[in-house]
Amino acid sequence: MNQRYNLDNSHAPFNERYLERMWLVLNNAINQHSRTLAVIAILRLPEYRDIGDSISSIPDHNGNVMSRFIESLKEKITAYQKRKTKQNIRVHHNELRYAWVRENESGKKSHYHIVLFFNHDTFNALGNYRNESENLGTFIEDAWLSALSLSAFHEYRTLVHFPDNPLYYLHTHSTDFIDIYNSLTFRLSYFAKERSKIYSRDNRSFGCSQR
Repeated sequence: MNQRYNLDNSHAPFNERYLERMWLVLNNAINQHSRTLAVIAILRLPEYRDIGDSISSIPDHNGNVMSRFIESLKEKITAYQKRKTKQNIRVHHNELRYAWVRENESGKKSHYHIVLFFNHDTFNALGNYRNESENLGTFIEDAWLSALSLSAFHEYRTLVHFPDNPLYYLHTHSTDFIDIYNSLTFRLSYFAKERSKIYSRDNRSFGCSQR
């Protein structure tokens, strides 16, 4: 199956199941939203440091951190759309989909690579997230802090990193759709490289939307 997709073979060998699951999520996203926005981000874990006697200053990055992140992001988007509705601003249905991997590079702290899929009619960019305004980038940053129990410490926003060219606009009726689709699968194949994965019951190395 994966031979049909454009892969970056410099990162082979790949975990074939991870690839198949990612392609399923990607295809489900564009089948539901003919105008889909894909966002790539890196979610880092903090170094522990004593910044007070409050229990809230201790980061929580146990095995459920990614589930908490996704739930928090969904809640923030729902609340945002409700505020827009109250302002009589039209909102579009958005089904959040995602796929993530946990990386364990030798000598480096574990971190996560994630791709998030949105309805492009709901979000068309990350926005000026450094100004902490209501935009997609800020929602992603705040959701990660919430997952780590660090919502009160905005200096940790930099734990979310948006790499170069993090956005992919997948419009199924556009003439450049196939090119962009292939460019995205090429980039996402990095997620599934066997190198840097540690398979453990205690810490999952992969997760994705179930539909």
